[in-house]
Amino acid sequence: MLIGVDACAFTGAGAGVARYLQDTLIEMMAASPKDDFVLYAPAPIDVPLPQGKWRVCIPRKRPGSLPGHWLRDTVPRVIAEDGIDVFWGQNTVMPLRLRRPCRRVLTVHDVTALVYPHTMQFRHRLSWALNFRAAVRAADAIVIDSQATARLVHRFFPTASPKLVVIHAGCPRELRPVTRCEVLQQTAERLGLPGKFMLTVGTIEPRKDYSTLLHIVRRDRALPLLVIAGVVGWRSGAVLRLIRTAESEGRVRYVGRVDDRELACLYSLACIMVYPSVYEGFGLPVVEAMACGCPVLCSWSSSLPEVGGTAVRYFRPHDVDDLATKAAELLRNHVLLSEMSCAGIAQAARFSFEVAARSLLDVLRGSSASHLRAD
Repeated sequence: MLIGVDACAFTGAGAGVARYLQDTLIEMMAASPKDDFVLYAPAPIDVPLPQGKWRVCIPRKRPGSLPGHWLRDTVPRVIAEDGIDVFWGQNTVMPLRLRRPCRRVLTVHDVTALVYPHTMQFRHRLSWALNFRAAVRAADAIVIDSQATARLVHRFFPTASPKLVVIHAGCPRELRPVTRCEVLQQTAERLGLPGKFMLTVGTIEPRKDYSTLLHIVRRDRALPLLVIAGVVGWRSGAVLRLIRTAESEGRVRYVGRVDDRELACLYSLACIMVYPSVYEGFGLPVVEAMACGCPVLCSWSSSLPEVGGTAVRYFRPHDVDDLATKAAELLRNHVLLSEMSCAGIAQAARFSFEVAARSLLDVLRGSSASHLRAD
């Protein structure tokens, strides 16, 4: 089978989607070595994949092409020329008006543009408005990362319900508890970490609601230092100013992007991981933290209770007092933190990119996946 893959995420458009795409492709290639993969992107990409039966294709745009040309003309043309059997798109990328028969599978990671449009940049909202409805209509199957997101897609596009297939994302294999003291110490020294700290992980952008977390850290001096790991995203100016102020007060340490080795160390060293996001299509940082044995306190919103289950403790989104109370209670209860650490490791084990890749291959081939269908 020749599989065409939307690889736009590798151009830097979204760290979470890029990570999902990378880990899923690695597992699909391992599970089905006879299949060939062609990764399509509108610009050069750095693809962190092992050697195998895959190549990158950067189609040439025609002179004077307009916005949306990639979807309307370029992708259908090149996948017809390459003889693609099935095309796998992410969120809104779906070849329209096919020039050659081709099965089309769309993975919807989130529907932020439908439920929290004010947290997105205008150009991204516009792209969703122009392309998402057409992509849902064109897809032969729609893979969704969580039941929570599937319910939202069903609400907005009820006629698409027969196409919906829920396949949970997994947890990167590299993220496991770090037990070697010298490795933990090296990371702590390099990043200038104290012996006790809280951690939060994710792109700095409005949907993550860092402002609520920063408010309690600055207000409640009994709480330990907050370490923030994540790239700077869109509409982040106000939050970055809060971070700089809190850093000057000795309440926050911003470490930016870290690699998997250091991220696993951060999760292993932290007292708790606090995740205040108000909307997630899946919530990968919650799974990562649990996999590393780090107790998690996150908002009761969207897919997060589905992912965290009973291993995680929750607070009401945007509720500063509820977050402060829950964080203080957890940090005082060392027995509960130990229990949450063990429960989190067990809960995270339910999410596997290997399992997700095999299920996705079934969908790409058009095999029955009724046991995965959304409610």
